[in-house]
Amino acid sequence: MKEITYNNYISTHFNNIHPNAEKEFDIYHRYFRKNYLVHLPKDKHAKIADIGCGMGHFLYFLEKEGYKNYIGIDISEENINFCRNHNFNVKLYDVFNFLTDNTEPFQAIIANDIIEHFNKEEIVKLFDLIKNNLSEDGIFIVKVPNASNPITGSSSRYCDFTHEVNFTEESLSQILKVCGYKTVNIYPQDIYVIYSNPLNYIAKLIAWLSFLLFRLLFILYGRKTTKIFTKDLIAVARK
Repeated sequence: MKEITYNNYISTHFNNIHPNAEKEFDIYHRYFRKNYLVHLPKDKHAKIADIGCGMGHFLYFLEKEGYKNYIGIDISEENINFCRNHNFNVKLYDVFNFLTDNTEPFQAIIANDIIEHFNKEEIVKLFDLIKNNLSEDGIFIVKVPNASNPITGSSSRYCDFTHEVNFTEESLSQILKVCGYKTVNIYPQDIYVIYSNPLNYIAKLIAWLSFLLFRLLFILYGRKTTKIFTKDLIAVARK
């Protein structure tokens, strides 16, 4: 089932959420610059893997920031062909086979919107393989939908037929620590990166007020550990 679904991932799914993918590249560059750049290696020659690279939005960001020693991998032939048409360095590869076959460690491994597509046993195996493929000072960055967001949490879980699990900041931190990552930090995302648009600041204020309300409600229900309510979570983990 997965092979059939992923082979046609753009035509059956991505085209609905990214109808103008090329026009989104610059917006995603701003997004990744705001949320990721501070965590990436300073060395522009660092070896970086983007597993489940999709339509190449993160690869475009890496190119724009001067990172050239990267590889994007994806199981979807449609995704890989799209990326190749934009001259990104990619390979058609199953992530587990790729990480098993790889012999040289990476300074950074990125997993954007991918681990929710696996079941729990597969996630543990994947996290172990990623840890084994990191250099001693390597970093693992993973982005997942945030189940704690009362507005988008359920939709993010079920908007894609291939999604298997969802995460909160607590469960994401838990499984990374279970898999032996010694330093784990969970961050909120900032999606309001179009600074030239005044509506950007209005939306940011409304979101902040909403998050404050959610936090108060969660405390009233006894869930004091939940503090992040952005649409997605970003975890940064080290060996």
